[in-house]
Amino acid sequence: MRRRIAILLWALVCGRVAAQTLPPPAFKPAFPDPPPQSSGFRLATRAPSPSTLLPDPRDPHSWLWVYQLPDFSGNTYQAAVEALLADYERRLGRKLEPGPKRRAGLKVMTNTPGLSTPLALVRALISALEARGFKPDELFIVDQNEERLHQAGLLPLNAPSGEGTFAGVQVIALERGRYYSLKYNYESNLPAADAGQQTNDQKTYAWSFTPNPRWSLLPVPLLLDVDFWINLPVGIEVGDFGLEGALVNASLLAASNTNRFIDNPSTGARAVADMAAVPELVRGWVLTILSLEHFQFIGGPSFNSLYTESQSQLLMSPNPVMLDRLLYVNMSEARRLRHLPPFDPPAYLDYARLPATHLGDDDPTKIYLVQMP
Repeated sequence: MRRRIAILLWALVCGRVAAQTLPPPAFKPAFPDPPPQSSGFRLATRAPSPSTLLPDPRDPHSWLWVYQLPDFSGNTYQAAVEALLADYERRLGRKLEPGPKRRAGLKVMTNTPGLSTPLALVRALISALEARGFKPDELFIVDQNEERLHQAGLLPLNAPSGEGTFAGVQVIALERGRYYSLKYNYESNLPAADAGQQTNDQKTYAWSFTPNPRWSLLPVPLLLDVDFWINLPVGIEVGDFGLEGALVNASLLAASNTNRFIDNPSTGARAVADMAAVPELVRGWVLTILSLEHFQFIGGPSFNSLYTESQSQLLMSPNPVMLDRLLYVNMSEARRLRHLPPFDPPAYLDYARLPATHLGDDDPTKIYLVQMP
């Protein structure tokens, strides 16, 4: 009975998919207007007060913003991002402005050609942060793979050493090794099937050290070199592993030697939660902003346009666990509509929601929902 209630609750939260034949069915808004009073979310129509019976409004993980986008143009993203950041600052009392290090990072997701963080969203965030006092050389964009950054349009093809600029902001390809340190690693005895390829890549990029094959090296720019950083994932289903979204983008897609975890879902689930919960990483991780302009609900990690959906929504939260749960629900509804087999929630959510991780919860009754505009 409790499981059935939970399933019904999530159906109410995310809405039902409109059944059509051709063209492929389109989603109804995940959060219709007016919002469902029985969805489980606490509608933040006014500033809530602390209570033992309600989510603590002082806890950033208690908040979820949903912005309805009229289109996906640069101007629309610019207006949406500015409105979202301003509301975050007002409600939680934290200004997204330069701190002692005068440095902020954007972790993009480009690992699947054809499905990456929208460039208009990246530009909008750069503009919003510059308006708050950051200079272009005090910002950086980072992801794992140099070739994927080229394909996504974030790294110029003529960048000589895996670093270039996008909209005047430094772009970092982590696989070149210079932004890893042996001191910051995640250890697992799980062997790497692509160990030979990794060794060749390290030689190609002239790594100055040889890491232990049991180690996955963590992204130093996001650990030590920032006042804060913002996670900009997209959503893609990845077979037995479940999906790649907010938590995977901040963990496996930011570290070295992690294909071994994607290939082994049981061990990989724990690795996602452990890496994402590293205190140095969490300390600067203020927000995840997820555009639903495109997401893929089956057939990943390779891109397949036949299995992508689009919703005119921009989601923002300090709580990546909730955002990944919403991605899972949307993907499940898209599969159901096309009579495709269901898939299980990613196992890493079971670990990530534990209080010790300080990442957040995916229980909607513990969340204040803010709908904009």
